[in-house]
Amino acid sequence: MNFSSILVPVFGSSSDAQVVELACELLKPSGGRIFIIYIIQINRSMPIDIALPNEVMNGDNTLKAMERLTAKSKHEVKAELIQAREIGYAIVQEAEQRNVDVIAMSMQKVKRFGKFELEKTTSYVLKNASCNILIWQDETI
Repeated sequence: MNFSSILVPVFGSSSDAQVVELACELLKPSGGRIFIIYIIQINRSMPIDIALPNEVMNGDNTLKAMERLTAKSKHEVKAELIQAREIGYAIVQEAEQRNVDVIAMSMQKVKRFGKFELEKTTSYVLKNASCNILIWQDETI
C-alpha cells in the first residue's frame, strides 16, 4: 500500500519519530510528499497570533528533528508550525487543504475509570477527517 501524500502532526513526544518513519515507508518510492505539522494550541482568551516564544522554540526543535530524520528519504518534505484554537480541527483542515491521502498520527493511551478512552484530538480527527487515518499507539506513552 503506497500513498502519494501523508500529513503527520507531531507533538514533541517520543513516538513522533516512529510515526514519521512509518509515513516515509508508506509513501510511494518516488514522488511522495510528507507534510509534518506542529500545532500550538492557543487559548481562546488570547489573540490567535500571539507570540509564545517557548512553545515556538519547542515546535521548531521538534520539526527540525523530524526534518533531519527524513533527510535521507527521497520524498518531498515540508514542515510547518501552526497556531490554532483546536488541534483536532487544525489537523483535519490541513489534511483537506493539502489534499493528503493519509493522516498518520500518534495517540496517547488514556484510561478513565479503568477503561480505555480516546482523547479529544484523536476522536475529533477520526470523526471528521475525509481521508485515511493511521493511528500509532505507543505503549511507552
